[in-house]
Amino acid sequence: MLQLRSVQFNIPTQYKNTYPYNLPVLQQVKEIEFTKSVTILVGDNGTGKSTLLNMLAASGDMITIGDNKTNSIWSDDLIRTIKLTWNLKTKTGFYFKANDFIQFIEQTKETKREARQAIQEIQTNNMDSLATMPHARTLHDLEQFYGEGLEFRSHGESFLDLFRARFRPNGLYLLDEPEAPLSPLNQLALISLMKENVQTGAQFILATHSPMLMAFPNAEILLLEKDHLTKVSYEELEHVNLTRDFLNNPQSFLRHL
Repeated sequence: MLQLRSVQFNIPTQYKNTYPYNLPVLQQVKEIEFTKSVTILVGDNGTGKSTLLNMLAASGDMITIGDNKTNSIWSDDLIRTIKLTWNLKTKTGFYFKANDFIQFIEQTKETKREARQAIQEIQTNNMDSLATMPHARTLHDLEQFYGEGLEFRSHGESFLDLFRARFRPNGLYLLDEPEAPLSPLNQLALISLMKENVQTGAQFILATHSPMLMAFPNAEILLLEKDHLTKVSYEELEHVNLTRDFLNNPQSFLRHL
């Protein structure tokens, strides 16, 4: 069963001329229904893919990877005009923004440093050993999640490590351009990981420019073009056809640049 069934928009008049509420897609699209375990948002830069994910995360009060709370541009007044309809409201999941992931790694690294420093100070000052327990627990949990540490891995490897550690059954995952640091081989690894979690009830909504991720089996693809949103097939996508044509004959493109 899908966790999130639909989102309805009713942008107040006072916001309609203010960015980002003046994005054409937010002016024209009143509702998006989610019918598949994987929904893929595609479209050119500036069409509103990331904005839609941000809106869903804010309205659903979701954890944002890379920040301690949902990183949202949306006001409380506006959030009340966004209606999420759930089949099963879940607290499992997160909103992942590729651009914020480096910040998340640094935060994790700093948390570990502070925990080790606190333990050392307690031991140096001969304080009650029980006082070390919360800090030791923090280190233990981070090690259980991420092994030796995300900071010791390449960006692509750390992305996959995070997903392996944090994907859970029946979770809702909003992923904004998760392919950013991933090699083609690691994009296939992400697809495989998503497939495994779909089988345990997870739901994914992602924005991507990757033709490989767009090919996820049985995904619903929503194309954002200026003032409308359309359900399309994989073979209809300009991303796919342009990439295919380029790979078949790169020189025919490059000689005109």
